[in-house]
Parts: sequence; structure tokens; C-alpha cells
Amino acid sequence: MPPDFSTYEAYLDRYRTFWSDAEDQRLPLLSEEDFNQNFRLLGDSYRTYREMVHQGMEEEAAHYYTRVINPLENELAIADGFNNFLGIEDLNQFYRM
Repeated sequence: MPPDFSTYEAYLDRYRTFWSDAEDQRLPLLSEEDFNQNFRLLGDSYRTYREMVHQGMEEEAAHYYTRVINPLENELAIADGFNNFLGIEDLNQFYRM
């Protein structure tokens, strides 16, 4: 994972790569403000997902991932979602309970 994973510029690079073969189904390019908002929301969503799993709510967590997290990952052009947040110092709080 590149150290600038959370930057708008890194998103633009991922977007070009992620959507290079899917022009007909391409999601709109996010503005920098929308990117930052959605990136923070994704981090919050991972925390919520992890809390649900820790509380034994696996089925609900699976639905939450499908309905909330996966669309955000697609908007942010993130393939491996949760694993991509490993090592980002500002987001380590999402792995602490």
C-alpha cells in the first residue's frame, strides 16, 4: 500500500486504474471534498462493522458491509477495503476497541 493511500491524488490514480475497463458503468469522479467526506465515512463504517462483529452480530454485519461499506469502497475505488486501512497511522483507531 502506498503511503499516500488516503490522499485525493492517490484516489485519482486508483480511479483511473479501477475504472479503466468499465467506461459504461463508471461511477462519477468525486470532488476532493466528497472524497474526504466519504473516506472518513468509510473509516467510521469499518469501525461500526468491527463493533457489530465483536458483539456477535455477524449476519447484521454482513448486510451492513454489503449495503454500506461496499458501495463506499466502489466510490473511493478501493478494492480491498478493510485491509487497505492497515498501516495508516491516522486510522489506527478503527482497529482499537
